Amino acid sequence: MRITHVIRGDDHLSNTPRQILVFEALDAPVPRFAHLSMIWGADGKKLSKRHGATSVEAFRDEGYLPEALLNYLALLGWSLDGETTIISRETLASQFSLERISKNPAIFDFDKLEWMNGAYIREMSADALAKCMIPWLAKAGLATEDDFAERPDWYQALVPLVAERAKRMTDIPAMLAFLFGETVAIEPAAADKALATDDARRSLQAALKALGTIADWEHDAIEQTLRDLAVTLEVKPKVVFQAVRAAVTGSTVSPPLFESLALLGKERTIRRIEDAL
Repeated sequence: MRITHVIRGDDHLSNTPRQILVFEALDAPVPRFAHLSMIWGADGKKLSKRHGATSVEAFRDEGYLPEALLNYLALLGWSLDGETTIISRETLASQFSLERISKNPAIFDFDKLEWMNGAYIREMSADALAKCMIPWLAKAGLATEDDFAERPDWYQALVPLVAERAKRMTDIPAMLAFLFGETVAIEPAAADKALATDDARRSLQAALKALGTIADWEHDAIEQTLRDLAVTLEVKPKVVFQAVRAAVTGSTVSPPLFESLALLGKERTIRRIEDAL
């Protein structure tokens, strides 16, 4: 078959002498054999299904990017220079050598893979990440290819809301779900924490009136209006921000508030505050 190199796990080391004999008996060129240390799970045992995803398809379905997975796998038992972690496909292809392979077993660290995947997400251009998000948003029933084609700029504007926070593509639909649809369900914990006090209710009532007066619905105007409102009401800005956040997103944890309101639009923002009240 004209195979020149056989690179495999060291659990096949015992097979090698017999296989070399077969090549020699056939009077065929003997490949170069290299045996790599096994990959272990975090518990120090041989990697298996019990540790998590084990197929390319499974990692894809869990929201890992192909570039990030390739990069991470390449660093299991090999290194470019002992320091560099983010390595392009082209660099891997040109710089890989057997001499830099470690003789010690590598540990498959899902946390490090997730970190690396997040790094790749952050490095994507707004256009590339927006396009990459669509299948995940569509799977969650939030967006369609047709909608993306009609307003690509709006989808690109979503990118800054998630790029610094998402570690996997599966994180993104939950982060952005409140921006789709007319209404939102407020989490009980968010209602108790951000909407239950007298100050929160006063803040929400005042925000409803103040936001309604904004003519140019954009980030800076929204932020200044809510900050001025906190001064007028003599409450901490966080009280106003969290009340509006809970009313509009349904949670006390969301992407940046002012950018989110700008993308949600004035009418839906006002309607959700009315519903919350």
